[in-house]
Amino acid sequence: MPTIKFSLNDEYFRKLEKAAEDKGMTMQDYIRYKLFDLNTIFTVEEAVRRVQTGDYKDKTFSLPDLYGDSWTLERGMAGVFGKNFYNYISEHTELGIRAQGYDKKIRREIYTYEGTN
Repeated sequence: MPTIKFSLNDEYFRKLEKAAEDKGMTMQDYIRYKLFDLNTIFTVEEAVRRVQTGDYKDKTFSLPDLYGDSWTLERGMAGVFGKNFYNYISEHTELGIRAQGYDKKIRREIYTYEGTN
């Protein structure tokens, strides 16, 4: 996979970072979205929505469980998505989604959903 690099000054970096965050996307996903009009279901916002509208209350789950057969992320991208989700729910405890720890056997973080406060 080719890698493209470009430089931004601090102001433009902060703007890009905020725009991606507002969309619940990584910066890479946001750039792809803007350049190629590619929407992805692998956003923090979408994962939270799936937890809240799915049958996950008081159950354990991992991110791939939320997507079922639609889970198509490759290992590296899945790790970035997982880290972003983990950081987001850690900062937004009012969502009621809690990390329970990393399962080494399946190599995934496990979560529970307690409902919103």
